Order: sequence, then structure tokens, then C-alpha cells
Amino acid sequence: MSLQPNHIYLTICGAVEKKTRPTSAGVRRDLYDLLTTKKGVAALQRSHDIHTHEFKRETLEALLLVSATPEEVFDILRVPVDVTKLYLQLFFDPTVFEDELDIIDYAKNISDKTFGGELKQFAVDLGKECLKTRLARGTYVVDAEIVLDSVRSTAFMMTQVARINRTDSSMSNAALRWAQVGLRAVPGDTAQDESGLDKLRIALETHDSTTNEEKSGISKEQILH
Repeated sequence: MSLQPNHIYLTICGAVEKKTRPTSAGVRRDLYDLLTTKKGVAALQRSHDIHTHEFKRETLEALLLVSATPEEVFDILRVPVDVTKLYLQLFFDPTVFEDELDIIDYAKNISDKTFGGELKQFAVDLGKECLKTRLARGTYVVDAEIVLDSVRSTAFMMTQVARINRTDSSMSNAALRWAQVGLRAVPGDTAQDESGLDKLRIALETHDSTTNEEKSGISKEQILH
């Protein structure tokens, strides 16, 4: 299935070619008039300009692909809210995606396009906050709770990698460091957990291979691998 978020624009272009102007008033007829007379309100002209330039189009659409609101787009790119709303009405219809599988598939299928594919794949793989950080060029401050959630998630994934794979001490130490960071990002008393991690660090630093309960004297619940 080939999803085309710009299907409304393509329909209007077809109408222009056939000279069949939409009868009902609205933004579709406004776009038709813009395409045929080169005249239209400023917001519509800007929205069309974005769509006709690859780098502008793909940057905006990467944000829209991960459900950024017009207000969020304004905060990151300074594109006026009314321009983004028109863009969603005419050039990028997110309702063509039935679920996240469609979004992932769409990003995958356009990945051969050097700029747009790479940016949209980045957006889908890493999410809205990572994309906003990338596009804001240092001006976007991530909410502290989002940072904490990210640290916790990364710490969890690293410890799981160490658990399910055949890992050496280097990988285990990396997982351990993330576990320590993760514990500090979790509210509450972590003194007991820190004590267990200290014991595990000593075991890892004094053995070239992975440890076990018999060698280290540490319970298997505290061993990362």
C-alpha cells in the first residue's frame, strides 16, 4: 500500500490540469485559485511555498509525522500556526495513517530520499522530543520529566542487554554505569541499591570475565548478566 499524505494537493493539481474548479468554497478552491492565478492569502502562499521546496517540506513534515502540533511547530521553526494548519488541510493529511505501523512503513519506504527519508526515519525511530532538539539548534529546552524518563528507559534497556546477551566485562560496566544513573533518576531511597551496585562494580573490575553468584558472593538478583 502506497500512502500519500499529499493526496488532497494531488487531487487539486489534477483539477487544475482538467480545468475543473471546485464548486464549493473553502481552502481547496483557494488552493486551486492560487495554482491558476498565482494569487492567494499570505498564509496559503507560504504553505504552498513550503510544500514546493524539498528542505522546507521535509523538515515540517518530519515534525507533523510524529504528531507535533502547530503550536509546537511554531516554537521550533517559527512557522505561523495558521500556515501549519493550512498545510495539514492541503498538503499533509495525517489521517491516511491508520496506526503506528503505517507511519513506520511510510518512513521506511521514503528512506531512499537522502534528506527527507533520513529526517523522517530519525523522527519515527527516536520520537518527537529528539527531533525537536535536533531542529531547534540549541534553543529548545527539554522538560525535566522527559529527560528523567529517557534516562530511566536507557538504563533499563542497557541492563536488559547485559542480561540477555553474552557480554564481557566492558559491556557489563557500561550497563552498570547506566544502572547507577538510572537509580539516581528514580525518586526514593536508593542507598540499598547503591550498596549492591558498589559490590558488583568491585567484582567486575577485578575479573576479566563475567561473574557469578559463587565467585562474587552477590545474589543473582543483583548480577546484571
